[in-house]
Amino acid sequence: MPNNCVMQPLELFKVLSDPTRLKLFQILFQQNPRCVRELVEILDQPQPTVSRHSNHLKKLGILSCVRDGTWMWYEVADDLPTWCQDILDTTYQTLVELPLLEQTTNDG
Repeated sequence: MPNNCVMQPLELFKVLSDPTRLKLFQILFQQNPRCVRELVEILDQPQPTVSRHSNHLKKLGILSCVRDGTWMWYEVADDLPTWCQDILDTTYQTLVELPLLEQTTNDG
């Protein structure tokens, strides 16, 4: 979904409900562009997994990316709707208090 389409709250919450995508968001929200190789190292996930999850965030319009030769550089999009930016700001501030790679979901 390009950024000029209307993002819906349900889509935002769905895409962030995945732990890997939430970690990607947390890493990239610091406004430091990162290449997939760096994200693979930080997340300790295979490159196809990181690329797939990054693409989910990109399709929704949360991330933007730039290709530089063979490298893809991702960062949080700078043209998010205000309501979305407010939710992401609050989410990030809450996540800052939690260890980046220690977040888990409890299934019971």
